[in-house]
Amino acid sequence: MRVPIAVILLSLLSVVVVAQVSSSNRAVLKDTHLYFEKAGKGETIVFIHGWALDNRMWDWQWDYFSKRYNVIRYDVRGFGESDRAHDPHNPADELKELLDHLKIEKVHLVGHSMGGNIALNFAAKYPNRVRKVVVADTFLDGFDNNTPEFKTIFDNIVYLTSHQGWHDEQQEVWLRSSLMRLYTAQDKAIIALSEMVADYNGDHFINPRINPDFGKPTTAELLTTIKAPTLVLVGQKDEESLQRISSLLTQKIPNVNKIVIKGAGHFPNMEKPKVFNKLINQFLN
Repeated sequence: MRVPIAVILLSLLSVVVVAQVSSSNRAVLKDTHLYFEKAGKGETIVFIHGWALDNRMWDWQWDYFSKRYNVIRYDVRGFGESDRAHDPHNPADELKELLDHLKIEKVHLVGHSMGGNIALNFAAKYPNRVRKVVVADTFLDGFDNNTPEFKTIFDNIVYLTSHQGWHDEQQEVWLRSSLMRLYTAQDKAIIALSEMVADYNGDHFINPRINPDFGKPTTAELLTTIKAPTLVLVGQKDEESLQRISSLLTQKIPNVNKIVIKGAGHFPNMEKPKVFNKLINQFLN
């Protein structure tokens, strides 16, 4: 049986298209590869995930915002499907490289925890690239007023993983910490959080030397220079250190508003997604 030439050409074309779509999800930067996803049209929002997690934490925002915006989520170096980290690096500078790679000039930034720190550092260093900033329950390099409990959480997990590795037992200790508790989430969110922690390689707990390095001056010292309108979100039940950071942001950032999300802990985007999405949508509009 002879196959028509047109069918053969169409089959070859479909293979090429699939390959292009697949390869477009890995950005080749100066000294690393970053995995990213994009959807929608309009102004660009970049979602930046938290510590020991990956881009999947934004599943509750993806469909909602892709109907109104060009949305991008990516895995920071050392997390998810991006290259593993072997040395200290500045993820804010790598975000700039990613945007240059995608030929995107100006963005809204939405960052959670570590991702919030990246967003703030980027906004301070590259003010002409940022429209608005949203940070949720953010960490902050240069902040030194953490509670003893907060320090203990990280000291314990670093000690365990550096001696025993990152396995089920150590992951369970991390998930049981007050920082990782989900207060009002549905089963889908609980499962997703567990899966992301299980898929994380544990490198930064095993070897903290490779942690992101934002350099000097610290992000805490740069807060007063941030020009973009900034929305600070924090879960009502999040650990006290994160509450203190959110208060510092409202004191230092010139154009800022803060909202406490009732009933939520460290993950308001997963625990209270409808409230979280509505607040961001109102802010961006």
